Amino acid sequence: MLRAVLACGMGLLAIAGCERQRDRLQQEIIPTREQLLREGQRTYERACSSCHGLDGRGDGPVASTLKVRPTNLTLLAKRNGGVFPRDRVTAIVTGDIPLSAHGTAEMPVWRLRFGPTSSGAAATAALRTRRWLNGMVDYLESIQERS
Repeated sequence: MLRAVLACGMGLLAIAGCERQRDRLQQEIIPTREQLLREGQRTYERACSSCHGLDGRGDGPVASTLKVRPTNLTLLAKRNGGVFPRDRVTAIVTGDIPLSAHGTAEMPVWRLRFGPTSSGAAATAALRTRRWLNGMVDYLESIQERS
């Protein structure tokens, strides 16, 4: 009888430990919206802020050296009838919609970072790249000026 009680107790402790481990893993695997926005902001800062500026207003440190002033990314929704053009922004970043400032179709600036890949680790790389891209676009959506 004592063995049965001890076995049940040990089993319950093991289940509780597994539950805590599952919750911890889920937090690591499924980030919160805030974590995704912070990650998106970091991606934006590394990939876009030199031209578009830290706050997305088109005044980055190299903006003055460019022939065409970078777009104010905080006005995208306002210029699109109040709706953030998520699909268009994504297509521009990946090079699916050519933008002369981002380079030619043969060598777009960000296609290697955000576009499709055919390397041996394509599945894992594509998921990570998609997460970076989605996080960055979520971040851009979060900095839109409200009327």
